Amino acid sequence: MTRLRLLLLAGGASLLAPQVAAAAPCNFTDPMVVAQVGDTQNNLMKRLGRALRDNDAKPLVLVWRTSGSCTNINQIYQQTPIAAATVMSYVPSVAEDAGWTPSSPVLTCELPAAKVPDISNSALFNSACPGGDAPPANVRLAQGPVQAYVLAVPEASPETYITYEEAYFVFGFGAAGMIMPWIDEAQVFIRTITKSTQLAWAANISVPASQWRGVPNEGSPMVVSALKTTPTPAKAIGILGAEVYDAERASLNILAFRALGQYAAYYPDSTSTATDKQNVRDGHYTVWSPTVWMETVTGTTPLSPDARYVIDLITNKSVTPRQDFDVEQIIAAVGLIPDCAMTVTRSFEGGLLSPYAAAESCVCHYESLVSDEDSTCQTCTDTCASGVCRNGFCEVQ
Repeated sequence: MTRLRLLLLAGGASLLAPQVAAAAPCNFTDPMVVAQVGDTQNNLMKRLGRALRDNDAKPLVLVWRTSGSCTNINQIYQQTPIAAATVMSYVPSVAEDAGWTPSSPVLTCELPAAKVPDISNSALFNSACPGGDAPPANVRLAQGPVQAYVLAVPEASPETYITYEEAYFVFGFGAAGMIMPWIDEAQVFIRTITKSTQLAWAANISVPASQWRGVPNEGSPMVVSALKTTPTPAKAIGILGAEVYDAERASLNILAFRALGQYAAYYPDSTSTATDKQNVRDGHYTVWSPTVWMETVTGTTPLSPDARYVIDLITNKSVTPRQDFDVEQIIAAVGLIPDCAMTVTRSFEGGLLSPYAAAESCVCHYESLVSDEDSTCQTCTDTCASGVCRNGFCEVQ
């Protein structure tokens, strides 16, 4: 089938580090928060974990493991413990290793006893997973930063965009879809049906996650590796979280996506080389989901106050005592978008977009972190002629 060429109107995270066996149990002087998150959140865990280790007012040790969003939802809904001796990831404090950076390997330890995660995470609307729609009374959900999802190809691929219709035939029919050049199902790299990346794309191209054609991969690093090492780069395509792709831009390219009903294809960012997520924030790029952060509660009281503290940081809520780092900077650095920087919203996976304004906007602050363009936002130290002075900028509210 010949591809229809469209006029593109768009201006267009590191892999999980290898882990070594850990003999030491997860015993720390500072309080420990145990999290089970999607692998798209690994980079956030590394940066936030480092900041929390060295947060003078309230030092915490964030230990985590990764699994699929649907698995994570089920784990906390059912209050299923992580088994004792499970290997968990964490990062060192500055005192332990001043030279550690987010590109360094994580450290590992073993849970000393079985434990239900203090925090569980999904990287899409919970309702997209079987049984995820109605949380039990003892589980609280909080919507956090937005996660975009992309279609990536090897750097040697000549392809630059894909349409909703083409994606429908590529992933729904494989070779029988006859969409050149993606007719070799062995070069179509997908995820499994519990993973947010596949579920999010499934909702956006109308192909049920259980009916996808291609090679299923348990983790994002496997998709990245497959795209990098394929012997036929012109035929290869894979699905990734945008923050995973952002860390692999030197060796992979992104496809602009034209959603159903659109007249042009768009990148998540304003251009193929930008990192501002402008087209996600204003609704031109449609393949995105909120991250959802879950904790166990009794009524409105958190089982773990330290877990609530971490969730409130991630979801842009005020915390006491005040943290000594800029959490929005951490979120922006890993390719996520704080809710307060979004100007569109939706109520379910793949749903229609509608205008949105957060109660406390951070659009100007976010753009100062991700864009090299001169900002039209007014700076401030205390008050503004209009709007509210926040983080050094006059935000609209």
